[in-house]
Amino acid sequence: MSEEQSGGLIVLFGATGDLTSRMLLPALHQLYQRGLLSENFALIGAARTTMSDEAFQKYVKKSVENGPNFTKLNEAFLDHCRYLATDNTNIEDLKELRKKLKQLSKEFETPEEYIYYYSISPELYGETTNNIKKAQITELKGNHRVIVEKPVGDSLKAAKKYHHLFLDVFDEKNIYYMDHFPGMDFIQNILATRFFNPFIEGIWNNQFIENIQISLPENLSIGTRGNYYDKTGVLLDMFQNHLLQILSLVAMELPDKLTTESIHANKLAILKNLPLFTKEQVEKKVVRGQYKADSLGEFKSYRDEKNVPSDSNTDTYVAIELAIDTPRWKGVPFYLRTGKALIEDYTAIDILLKPTGKKALDVPTRLTFMAEPTQGFSLVLNQKTPNNKYEPLTTFIGPDRKTFKDKYIAHPYENMIHDALAGERIYFPTFPEIKEQWRITDSILSAWEQLPAPPFPNYQANTFGPLEAEELLTKNNHAWIKRI
Repeated sequence: MSEEQSGGLIVLFGATGDLTSRMLLPALHQLYQRGLLSENFALIGAARTTMSDEAFQKYVKKSVENGPNFTKLNEAFLDHCRYLATDNTNIEDLKELRKKLKQLSKEFETPEEYIYYYSISPELYGETTNNIKKAQITELKGNHRVIVEKPVGDSLKAAKKYHHLFLDVFDEKNIYYMDHFPGMDFIQNILATRFFNPFIEGIWNNQFIENIQISLPENLSIGTRGNYYDKTGVLLDMFQNHLLQILSLVAMELPDKLTTESIHANKLAILKNLPLFTKEQVEKKVVRGQYKADSLGEFKSYRDEKNVPSDSNTDTYVAIELAIDTPRWKGVPFYLRTGKALIEDYTAIDILLKPTGKKALDVPTRLTFMAEPTQGFSLVLNQKTPNNKYEPLTTFIGPDRKTFKDKYIAHPYENMIHDALAGERIYFPTFPEIKEQWRITDSILSAWEQLPAPPFPNYQANTFGPLEAEELLTKNNHAWIKRI
């Protein structure tokens, strides 16, 4: 992430939505608080709701105070926040937006940098983009960038359609597809750890690694997101983007220099190497699940959630075994899992090393990159038990807290938004990467359409998930790393 100060005009389409409130407004406030967003910026909240600037500023204040990394409100930030009631399908409203942009540009003496953040339903991408063009907004002098939230569409075909739509209005270099996981420091630290530590890179291959596990279990249920979630499911919400982006960063060849071009080229090479799933492979290597109420009454069944059909077959859990047929990774299984209403809640990458002796250890030696609930890199090693007994004793070497003491760890949305303002694309997935991610995901969806749905719901909330997910690994004499 660049440490240079940025300015410009930011339009948040979907300004009253959940993502804007929870993530975007707090991230922008923190950038301003840290001096990375200059006085020469203005934010326009755009949504259908009728609201005054003052009412919007109160909404912003509440969102910021409830957001991540909040310590103290910078009141001056609120004056940069304005509102315009906007129906994206109405060309006249977009013409008013153009006037508002010109007005605020003069008021705050902003540089000629424009960001349009699409925190809206994909169904609105078309008319929003076309009306931006018709209202001649992008004819205002300067750089015009669009940020689009994941997932891009619901298939490869839809993703291509949206991309061509954006290309009609924005230069390709100015289309930013948002996946905030690569904006996490712990994800970025994977490459840095390999790049700066030769002994780590030396064992980063099939000679030493037994298997790799990428885990994103969530304790939260879907809550009030039934309308969105039932159309999407966890495969599209998490696997198609977050999990495959992490996989590509873990498995990519290490370039000589960590440049934007080399990182994206090497990530793409890994994604291209992932084979399509056949129906038979999906039956053996993909587990899907849906949660039901727990025994304590803390969770209701997914089918009883608000705006979810009582006979829904939408997936809330998925575990997948993947293979990468390259000299570095041939024979090393990659296990990916994520789900809702689980007993665990964290984000981690576990690199499990092969045992040196004939007998596998009860606790395998492993390297772990952890993002949530704590960030850091750790090692689990086995050493000799005291008193001359040559029995393994497990030792945990965690992150050095002094290293991170007094260090501010930015929320990933802070990193990504600041990079977009600065024109930096290093952690934003490219469209070729997104196409490959959809290629893999579509093959699973196609197989699911041909196969009978599992007997949903098939796992109890507040557990580890479906039993079949355990069997996915035990058939290979492996086991999931568990932290409870």
